[in-house]
Amino acid sequence: MRLQLHGVVRAAHPLGRTGTSSQVVVWEDLAVVVSPLPDGRVLDQQDGVRHLEILSELVQDGPVLPMRFGTVAAEEGLVRTEVLAPAAARLRADLDRLEGLVEVHVYLRFDESTALRAVYDEHPDQRELRGHSNLNERIRAGEVIAQRLVEWRRRRAKALLAPVSALARESTSLEDGEHTDERWAFLVGQYEMTAVRIAVGAIKGAVAECVGPLPAYSFLTSSGGEKTWEPASQSRWGW
Repeated sequence: MRLQLHGVVRAAHPLGRTGTSSQVVVWEDLAVVVSPLPDGRVLDQQDGVRHLEILSELVQDGPVLPMRFGTVAAEEGLVRTEVLAPAAARLRADLDRLEGLVEVHVYLRFDESTALRAVYDEHPDQRELRGHSNLNERIRAGEVIAQRLVEWRRRRAKALLAPVSALARESTSLEDGEHTDERWAFLVGQYEMTAVRIAVGAIKGAVAECVGPLPAYSFLTSSGGEKTWEPASQSRWGW
């Protein structure tokens, strides 16, 4: 029986919310939350959804350092010797740093026509760019317009998200979705979640969506201090 690895927590972290299939592999004061995985079984989309559910349930009772979906160990001993022991100092530091904090994602979707009009107003020369008859010039004009749309969208998103940023300890942009979308991650106090939802609900000028609380996978650090988060395109579930 193999083990599917979900995330690192403190050894005393409660598992009551995660269901009967979750277990912990403990090493000193650290633990990895795992689920049994029968030999030969291939993980599927439903497993990915459950992986995210477990992590989201765990973070309600304290910090959790998520592991990428699909991480599997052959047996408990390897979890201790290859996951926990070699990185114990960094794992403890991240758990301490993230105490009481959760990650929340905010997605903004702008109306394309509104965005184009705003860019045209800022750059009157843009209408002239579109009038080129030469194919290469039209391509170049399209690239300029696209870049200006991104710049406008970023500025507008920062202005609209200012109330959320004011509540956050840290923030980072996430990989773009659709060309009209802005996606941001915020590290906030768990007690601030209600205020964050209210701030997102008050946003005007874009369709806004708030997702969280989530484990703080966008704000993890390596032993050298660099962020180790990988873009969400690496996996549908972000890790």
